Order: sequence, then structure tokens, then C-alpha cells
Amino acid sequence: MAAPGYRHNLAGSLLSIGEQGYSWSSSASDTNGLNLGFGGTWFRFSSSDGRAYGFQLRCLSE
Repeated sequence: MAAPGYRHNLAGSLLSIGEQGYSWSSSASDTNGLNLGFGGTWFRFSSSDGRAYGFQLRCLSE
């Protein structure tokens, strides 16, 4: 999977293109969303971040 980066929640600038990627899960907690993040040497699930971040939406089937 290519690392698409993400859009900063305040500045709106694109960051970490080709280095990191994040996808939202379908779960939310108040103003935070749960996401799946990855980079060249790491993989993280269920990190909570403000939903204003421009992470990609990716449909996954079970």
C-alpha cells in the first residue's frame, strides 16, 4: 500500500506524502476518530486523533 500522507487539521497542508499513511475506522469517540496508521517500519491501530485531520477513507470488507 502506498503512503498517501495526510492533511493537517489546522493549516490544511499535505504532510508525510510517501512516508506515512492513515485510514479512518468506522468507530468514533466524541470529536476523535480511531484510525489505522502505517509507515515504512511501523504499523499502529486504534490511535485516537481529532476528526479534522484529513485521513483517507478506505472501504475494507471482512
